[in-house]
Amino acid sequence: MTTTNTQRTILVTGTSSGFGKLTAQTLARAGNRVYASMRAIEGKNQSAATELSNWAAEEGVTLEVIELDVTDATSIDTAVSHILGAAGQIDVVVNNAGTGNVGILEGYTIDQVRQIFETNAFGALQVDKAVLPSMRERGSGLLIHVSSATGRVIVPFVAPYSAAKMALEGFAEELSFELAGFGVESIIVEPGGYPTDAFAKLVGPEDTTVVEAYGDLGRQPEQMFAAMGEQMAQPGGPNPQEIADAICNLVELPAGQRPLRTVVGDMVTAGVEALNEQYAKSKQELLTSLGAA
Repeated sequence: MTTTNTQRTILVTGTSSGFGKLTAQTLARAGNRVYASMRAIEGKNQSAATELSNWAAEEGVTLEVIELDVTDATSIDTAVSHILGAAGQIDVVVNNAGTGNVGILEGYTIDQVRQIFETNAFGALQVDKAVLPSMRERGSGLLIHVSSATGRVIVPFVAPYSAAKMALEGFAEELSFELAGFGVESIIVEPGGYPTDAFAKLVGPEDTTVVEAYGDLGRQPEQMFAAMGEQMAQPGGPNPQEIADAICNLVELPAGQRPLRTVVGDMVTAGVEALNEQYAKSKQELLTSLGAA
Protein backbone atom coordinates (compact mmCIF):
# COMPACT_ATOMS: atom_id res chain seq x y z
CA MET A 1 0.00 0.00 0.00
CA THR A 2 1.30 3.43 -0.95
CA THR A 3 0.57 6.69 0.84
CA THR A 4 1.09 10.36 0.10
CA ASN A 5 0.83 13.56 2.11
CA THR A 6 -2.33 14.54 0.23
CA GLN A 7 -5.38 14.55 2.49
CA ARG A 8 -8.54 13.71 0.62
CA THR A 9 -12.09 13.84 1.91
CA ILE A 10 -13.52 10.37 1.47
CA LEU A 11 -16.99 8.94 2.07
CA VAL A 12 -17.14 5.18 2.63
CA THR A 13 -20.52 3.43 2.85
CA GLY A 14 -21.28 0.29 4.82
CA THR A 15 -18.52 0.59 7.43
CA SER A 16 -20.09 -1.31 10.32
CA SER A 17 -17.96 -4.36 9.49
CA GLY A 18 -16.08 -6.21 6.76
CA PHE A 19 -14.53 -4.49 3.76
CA GLY A 20 -16.11 -1.16 4.64
CA LYS A 21 -14.69 -0.97 8.14
CA LEU A 22 -11.22 -2.06 7.03
CA THR A 23 -11.28 0.36 4.11
CA ALA A 24 -12.31 3.31 6.29
CA GLN A 25 -9.54 2.52 8.77
CA THR A 26 -6.91 2.01 6.06
CA LEU A 27 -7.79 5.24 4.29
CA ALA A 28 -7.76 7.14 7.59
CA ARG A 29 -4.35 5.72 8.50
CA ALA A 30 -3.10 6.89 5.10
CA GLY A 31 -3.81 10.47 6.16
CA ASN A 32 -7.21 11.05 4.61
CA ARG A 33 -10.26 12.68 6.13
CA VAL A 34 -12.73 9.80 6.24
CA TYR A 35 -16.47 9.84 6.77
CA ALA A 36 -17.35 6.28 7.74
CA SER A 37 -21.04 5.82 7.14
CA MET A 38 -23.48 3.16 8.25
CA ARG A 39 -27.19 2.97 8.96
CA ALA A 40 -28.75 2.89 12.44
CA ILE A 41 -25.77 4.34 14.31
CA GLU A 42 -28.06 4.89 17.28
CA GLY A 43 -29.79 1.54 16.77
CA LYS A 44 -28.51 -1.88 15.80
CA ASN A 45 -25.13 -0.53 14.69
CA GLN A 46 -24.54 1.66 17.74
CA SER A 47 -21.80 -0.57 19.15
CA ALA A 48 -20.06 -0.74 15.75
CA ALA A 49 -20.25 3.05 15.41
CA THR A 50 -18.89 3.59 18.91
CA GLU A 51 -16.08 1.10 18.38
CA LEU A 52 -14.99 2.79 15.14
CA SER A 53 -15.15 6.26 16.70
CA ASN A 54 -13.09 5.12 19.68
CA TRP A 55 -10.57 3.51 17.36
CA ALA A 56 -10.17 6.78 15.46
CA ALA A 57 -9.58 8.70 18.69
CA GLU A 58 -7.00 6.19 19.88
CA GLU A 59 -5.20 6.19 16.51
CA GLY A 60 -5.29 9.96 16.21
CA VAL A 61 -6.73 9.82 12.71
CA THR A 62 -9.40 11.97 11.07
CA LEU A 63 -12.46 9.75 10.88
CA GLU A 64 -16.06 10.62 11.65
CA VAL A 65 -18.85 8.06 11.81
CA ILE A 66 -22.04 9.34 10.21
CA GLU A 67 -25.54 8.01 9.59
CA LEU A 68 -26.25 6.96 6.01
CA ASP A 69 -28.74 4.40 4.73
CA VAL A 70 -28.10 3.83 1.02
CA THR A 71 -31.72 2.78 0.49
CA ASP A 72 -33.04 6.11 1.83
CA ALA A 73 -32.62 9.17 -0.42
CA THR A 74 -33.20 11.61 2.47
CA SER A 75 -30.55 9.89 4.56
CA ILE A 76 -28.08 10.10 1.66
CA ASP A 77 -28.76 13.78 1.00
CA THR A 78 -28.44 14.62 4.69
CA ALA A 79 -25.09 12.83 4.96
CA VAL A 80 -23.68 14.39 1.80
CA SER A 81 -24.82 17.86 2.85
CA HIS A 82 -23.17 17.37 6.24
CA ILE A 83 -19.85 16.41 4.64
CA LEU A 84 -19.91 19.26 2.12
CA GLY A 85 -20.75 21.70 4.88
CA ALA A 86 -17.96 20.48 7.14
CA ALA A 87 -15.22 19.67 4.60
CA GLY A 88 -16.21 21.78 1.61
CA GLN A 89 -15.85 18.94 -0.88
CA ILE A 90 -15.92 15.19 -1.35
CA ASP A 91 -12.93 13.86 -3.27
CA VAL A 92 -13.68 10.14 -3.20
CA VAL A 93 -16.70 7.93 -2.60
CA VAL A 94 -16.27 4.23 -1.85
CA ASN A 95 -19.60 2.55 -2.56
CA ASN A 96 -19.19 -0.52 -0.37
CA ALA A 97 -22.57 -1.04 1.32
CA GLY A 98 -24.16 -4.27 0.20
CA THR A 99 -25.94 -7.46 1.12
CA GLY A 100 -25.38 -11.02 -0.07
CA ASN A 101 -27.47 -14.11 -0.61
CA VAL A 102 -27.15 -17.84 -1.09
CA GLY A 103 -29.95 -20.12 -2.20
CA ILE A 104 -32.25 -21.35 -4.96
CA LEU A 105 -33.40 -18.39 -7.07
CA GLU A 106 -37.03 -19.51 -7.36
CA GLY A 107 -37.25 -19.58 -3.57
CA TYR A 108 -36.59 -15.85 -3.25
CA THR A 109 -39.59 -13.57 -3.17
CA ILE A 110 -39.60 -10.61 -5.51
CA ASP A 111 -39.47 -8.35 -2.46
CA GLN A 112 -36.27 -10.09 -1.35
CA VAL A 113 -34.69 -9.68 -4.77
CA ARG A 114 -35.83 -6.07 -4.93
CA GLN A 115 -34.23 -5.32 -1.56
CA ILE A 116 -30.92 -6.81 -2.70
CA PHE A 117 -31.02 -4.57 -5.78
CA GLU A 118 -31.98 -1.55 -3.66
CA THR A 119 -28.89 -2.00 -1.50
CA ASN A 120 -26.30 -3.31 -3.97
CA ALA A 121 -27.16 -1.34 -7.11
CA PHE A 122 -29.67 1.46 -6.66
CA GLY A 123 -28.16 2.53 -3.33
CA ALA A 124 -24.76 3.17 -4.88
CA LEU A 125 -26.34 5.02 -7.80
CA GLN A 126 -28.24 7.26 -5.38
CA VAL A 127 -25.02 8.07 -3.52
CA ASP A 128 -23.25 8.80 -6.81
CA LYS A 129 -26.06 11.13 -7.89
CA ALA A 130 -25.87 12.98 -4.58
CA VAL A 131 -22.15 13.72 -4.81
CA LEU A 132 -21.76 14.23 -8.56
CA PRO A 133 -23.02 17.83 -8.87
CA SER A 134 -20.24 19.10 -6.60
CA MET A 135 -17.63 16.87 -8.26
CA ARG A 136 -18.61 18.01 -11.75
CA GLU A 137 -18.56 21.64 -10.67
CA ARG A 138 -15.09 21.22 -9.16
CA GLY A 139 -13.80 19.22 -12.13
CA SER A 140 -12.44 16.29 -10.15
CA GLY A 141 -13.55 13.30 -8.12
CA LEU A 142 -13.40 9.53 -7.85
CA LEU A 143 -16.25 7.05 -7.50
CA ILE A 144 -15.20 3.54 -6.43
CA HIS A 145 -17.77 0.76 -6.67
CA VAL A 146 -17.14 -2.43 -4.71
CA SER A 147 -18.63 -5.17 -6.86
CA SER A 148 -17.64 -8.84 -6.85
CA ALA A 149 -16.02 -11.44 -9.08
CA THR A 150 -19.52 -12.95 -9.17
CA GLY A 151 -20.70 -9.63 -10.57
CA ARG A 152 -18.83 -10.66 -13.73
CA VAL A 153 -19.23 -14.45 -13.79
CA ILE A 154 -22.39 -16.17 -12.57
CA VAL A 155 -21.75 -18.98 -10.10
CA PRO A 156 -24.48 -21.23 -8.67
CA PHE A 157 -26.86 -20.08 -5.96
CA VAL A 158 -26.10 -16.33 -5.74
CA ALA A 159 -28.27 -15.06 -8.61
CA PRO A 160 -29.92 -12.02 -6.95
CA TYR A 161 -26.56 -10.83 -5.60
CA SER A 162 -24.76 -11.43 -8.90
CA ALA A 163 -27.48 -9.74 -10.92
CA ALA A 164 -27.45 -6.71 -8.63
CA LYS A 165 -23.66 -6.46 -8.83
CA MET A 166 -23.87 -6.71 -12.61
CA ALA A 167 -26.30 -3.81 -12.54
CA LEU A 168 -23.90 -1.89 -10.30
CA GLU A 169 -21.09 -2.49 -12.78
CA GLY A 170 -23.31 -1.31 -15.61
CA PHE A 171 -24.02 1.95 -13.79
CA ALA A 172 -20.36 2.42 -12.87
CA GLU A 173 -19.06 1.74 -16.36
CA GLU A 174 -21.57 4.09 -17.97
CA LEU A 175 -20.57 6.80 -15.50
CA SER A 176 -16.90 6.28 -16.41
CA PHE A 177 -17.80 7.19 -20.00
CA GLU A 178 -20.15 10.07 -19.26
CA LEU A 179 -18.03 11.74 -16.57
CA ALA A 180 -14.64 11.64 -18.27
CA GLY A 181 -15.09 15.12 -19.71
CA PHE A 182 -15.69 16.52 -16.21
CA GLY A 183 -12.48 15.09 -14.74
CA VAL A 184 -14.45 12.62 -12.58
CA GLU A 185 -13.52 8.93 -12.61
CA SER A 186 -15.77 5.95 -11.96
CA ILE A 187 -14.07 2.60 -11.33
CA ILE A 188 -14.91 -0.90 -10.10
CA VAL A 189 -13.26 -3.26 -7.60
CA GLU A 190 -14.08 -6.96 -7.98
CA PRO A 191 -13.20 -8.95 -4.82
CA GLY A 192 -13.13 -12.70 -4.74
CA GLY A 193 -14.18 -14.75 -1.72
CA TYR A 194 -13.14 -13.43 1.69
CA PRO A 195 -14.05 -14.32 5.28
CA THR A 196 -15.99 -11.29 6.55
CA ASP A 197 -19.07 -10.79 8.71
CA ALA A 198 -21.06 -10.37 5.50
CA PHE A 199 -20.24 -13.96 4.54
CA ALA A 200 -21.95 -15.12 7.73
CA LYS A 201 -25.03 -12.97 7.05
CA LEU A 202 -26.01 -14.25 3.61
CA VAL A 203 -29.75 -14.01 2.99
CA GLY A 204 -31.57 -17.26 2.27
CA PRO A 205 -34.80 -17.73 0.27
CA GLU A 206 -38.02 -17.16 2.19
CA ASP A 207 -40.12 -19.64 0.18
CA THR A 208 -38.91 -22.84 1.82
CA THR A 209 -41.65 -24.89 0.12
CA VAL A 210 -40.08 -24.14 -3.25
CA VAL A 211 -36.61 -24.94 -1.94
CA GLU A 212 -37.81 -28.29 -0.59
CA ALA A 213 -39.21 -29.12 -4.03
CA TYR A 214 -35.66 -28.98 -5.41
CA GLY A 215 -34.62 -31.92 -3.20
CA ASP A 216 -30.87 -32.48 -2.98
CA LEU A 217 -30.15 -29.44 -5.16
CA GLY A 218 -31.99 -27.25 -2.66
CA ARG A 219 -29.53 -28.34 0.05
CA GLN A 220 -26.43 -27.74 -2.04
CA PRO A 221 -26.14 -23.95 -1.51
CA GLU A 222 -25.72 -24.26 2.25
CA GLN A 223 -23.31 -27.16 1.86
CA MET A 224 -21.22 -25.42 -0.79
CA PHE A 225 -20.87 -22.20 1.14
CA ALA A 226 -20.17 -24.00 4.40
CA ALA A 227 -17.27 -25.75 2.68
CA MET A 228 -16.09 -22.44 1.26
CA GLY A 229 -16.23 -20.87 4.71
CA GLU A 230 -14.07 -23.65 6.12
CA GLN A 231 -11.57 -23.15 3.32
CA MET A 232 -11.43 -19.42 3.98
CA ALA A 233 -10.77 -20.02 7.67
CA GLN A 234 -7.65 -22.10 7.01
CA PRO A 235 -4.26 -20.60 7.95
CA GLY A 236 -2.96 -18.54 5.06
CA GLY A 237 -6.47 -18.10 3.68
CA PRO A 238 -7.70 -14.92 1.99
CA ASN A 239 -7.24 -11.76 4.07
CA PRO A 240 -9.94 -9.06 3.73
CA GLN A 241 -7.28 -6.41 4.33
CA GLU A 242 -6.25 -7.02 0.71
CA ILE A 243 -9.43 -5.28 -0.42
CA ALA A 244 -8.83 -2.24 1.76
CA ASP A 245 -5.23 -2.00 0.55
CA ALA A 246 -6.30 -2.29 -3.08
CA ILE A 247 -8.83 0.50 -2.65
CA CYS A 248 -6.28 2.70 -0.90
CA ASN A 249 -3.78 2.09 -3.71
CA LEU A 250 -6.40 3.06 -6.31
CA VAL A 251 -7.12 6.28 -4.42
CA GLU A 252 -3.41 7.10 -4.39
CA LEU A 253 -2.96 6.60 -8.14
CA PRO A 254 -2.89 9.78 -10.23
CA ALA A 255 -6.09 10.64 -12.08
CA GLY A 256 -6.18 8.97 -15.47
CA GLN A 257 -4.03 6.02 -14.41
CA ARG A 258 -6.71 4.02 -12.60
CA PRO A 259 -8.02 0.90 -14.36
CA LEU A 260 -11.75 0.60 -14.89
CA ARG A 261 -11.79 -2.82 -13.19
CA THR A 262 -9.51 -4.25 -10.50
CA VAL A 263 -9.79 -7.91 -9.51
CA VAL A 264 -8.59 -8.73 -6.00
CA GLY A 265 -7.99 -12.17 -4.50
CA ASP A 266 -7.49 -15.74 -5.66
CA MET A 267 -10.68 -17.43 -4.41
CA VAL A 268 -13.64 -17.40 -6.85
CA THR A 269 -11.76 -15.14 -9.29
CA ALA A 270 -10.45 -17.69 -11.81
CA GLY A 271 -10.95 -16.40 -15.34
CA VAL A 272 -12.32 -13.00 -14.33
CA GLU A 273 -9.19 -11.06 -15.29
CA ALA A 274 -9.09 -12.80 -18.67
CA LEU A 275 -12.78 -12.03 -19.18
CA ASN A 276 -12.18 -8.37 -18.38
CA GLU A 277 -9.33 -8.17 -20.87
CA GLN A 278 -11.35 -9.76 -23.67
CA TYR A 279 -14.37 -7.64 -22.80
CA ALA A 280 -12.29 -4.47 -23.06
CA LYS A 281 -11.23 -5.47 -26.58
CA SER A 282 -14.78 -6.32 -27.63
CA LYS A 283 -16.09 -3.09 -26.14
CA GLN A 284 -13.48 -1.06 -28.01
CA GLU A 285 -14.52 -2.71 -31.30
CA LEU A 286 -18.17 -1.92 -30.62
CA LEU A 287 -17.47 1.69 -29.65
CA THR A 288 -15.35 2.15 -32.76
CA SER A 289 -18.15 0.78 -34.94
CA LEU A 290 -20.54 3.26 -33.30
CA GLY A 291 -18.12 6.16 -33.74
CA ALA A 292 -18.01 6.63 -29.97
CA ALA A 293 -14.42 5.53 -29.35
